[in-house]
Amino acid sequence: MKDVHLVGGGGFGYSHPNDCNVYLIDGGSDAVLLDTGCGLGVKEILQNIARSGVDPSRIVYAIISHCHFDHIGGNYEVKKATGCKIAAHESEKDLIERLDSRMVLTEMAPSKLQSTNVDAALKDGDLLSVGRHLLRVLHTPGHTFGSICVFFEIDGKKILFCGDSVMSQGRLGWINGPGFDLEVYKSSLARLVEMKVDVLLPGHGTFVLSGAHEHVKLYADKLNSPWINIVTSIG
Repeated sequence: MKDVHLVGGGGFGYSHPNDCNVYLIDGGSDAVLLDTGCGLGVKEILQNIARSGVDPSRIVYAIISHCHFDHIGGNYEVKKATGCKIAAHESEKDLIERLDSRMVLTEMAPSKLQSTNVDAALKDGDLLSVGRHLLRVLHTPGHTFGSICVFFEIDGKKILFCGDSVMSQGRLGWINGPGFDLEVYKSSLARLVEMKVDVLLPGHGTFVLSGAHEHVKLYADKLNSPWINIVTSIG
């Protein structure tokens, strides 16, 4: 899609197997990275950025969707290589900087995971100007208490980078992990359903380039179903 590139993702064989999907938004003068992977695929991610025609030095932010290791593990190396600022929700800033084992899942992470400071503590409604694109931060707690989505538009298409808050085809992610809150999650999803987005860029699995609203609605419907239905769908 114009100005949006997939530059990492273990599920696509595009970087380390433990990497989440990593996206790049090219704003012309500036660029932004969405998540940084688990920390073992940064070399491939940087190569893929360059291959997309973007000089990594143009990346001004790496926006982190939430504090789990497969989304933050590359923070140190990405920041070192590009000089970008790490941006995450204010409620998870300390957890990310300390690699708090209660939330970051460090027991599953690479043993040499390195921490770095979060330079920009984001809040709901914050606007980030990235060259020709304006990104809006949405605080969508539920998967974790500091989970965020990023909303922007290209050529009239409503695009949502959603981390692990929503996945395509209603495929449920990690339910009841650290920071999970079902009732709060339902409220966040109701907000996303109302947005009627066209494009969905999830942290895992396939992305959706049209009709994404139906995928968001299906996900919300599943989490609003009786718990037995949710457990059955996971199995």
